[in-house]
Amino acid sequence: MKVNLEEMSYQDFKKWCNDRACDGRWDMLEAMACLHIIREIDSIKVKGLFKRKATMRAKEEAWKKYNFKSIK
Repeated sequence: MKVNLEEMSYQDFKKWCNDRACDGRWDMLEAMACLHIIREIDSIKVKGLFKRKATMRAKEEAWKKYNFKSIK
């Protein structure tokens, strides 16, 4: 199944990674690349009054900056 990662949101990407891990059809490099991206983006923290929305916005912006050639 061909998936366009550039058009996915970060939450959709996390769900896609979880589904791929459950079906067991990953190779090791693809799994490591996805886990690295998730770990790096989930480590983003934002301080402020409206933390939840600001954090989600910052994660989505960080998600849009990735190069996806190693995952396909």
